[in-house]
Amino acid sequence: MDKDPTLSEEVQSYIAGRDWETDHDIPLEERSEARKNRRLVQAIVEAVVRSREMIADKKLEAVEVLVAASPDLIAYFLDYFTREVINAVPGYVERMLQLSAMKAERLPSTVTNGYLKEAVRTYVLGLPQASVALCRAALEQALKEGIGYKSSCTPVEMNDLLDEAETAGVIDKTIRKMAREVATSANHVLHEKPTTLATAYEVLVKLRGILHHVYAEP
Repeated sequence: MDKDPTLSEEVQSYIAGRDWETDHDIPLEERSEARKNRRLVQAIVEAVVRSREMIADKKLEAVEVLVAASPDLIAYFLDYFTREVINAVPGYVERMLQLSAMKAERLPSTVTNGYLKEAVRTYVLGLPQASVALCRAALEQALKEGIGYKSSCTPVEMNDLLDEAETAGVIDKTIRKMAREVATSANHVLHEKPTTLATAYEVLVKLRGILHHVYAEP
């Protein structure tokens, strides 16, 4: 029995069909020019995105003149994000299903759960650096809650925090080792050692194990 197409597959099919119709509505002798125009639009879109995601050089100033002059047109062009997201959905689904459901006897604070949610979401969206950094934030917040800092924003070095957590019985030596590995991975990301999705997954799994231990019933 054939399985029903997913919503993302249906949308991809719709987009492909619309592109085909658009191409075939253009007279044959004009299709070469239309392809050139598409490439120009794509270059403009890439330049607009690049100059906002990263620090860019002055070569893109001409594009900014176009953005200022025709913001509605540029917004229309930037709708290409729809295609990117739809094409990425299967990867999102696969990465989400890699993870098991999380349960604990006690619930973390809204702050900790917020960091955890964003660590998971950035991993699912394919952003490993952000995911690993947020794993460290969730870890630190959970340990502070476990030993009574709560959301006081008290600055504490990670090694000191681990010492206090172990002394207080919030973690044991095995969990401490895992926590140190999570913190070290985040330090690498923040100090010129970009990571991969595979490593981000490993860090996330370790964090989830640590949180399950921290929020288990005493």
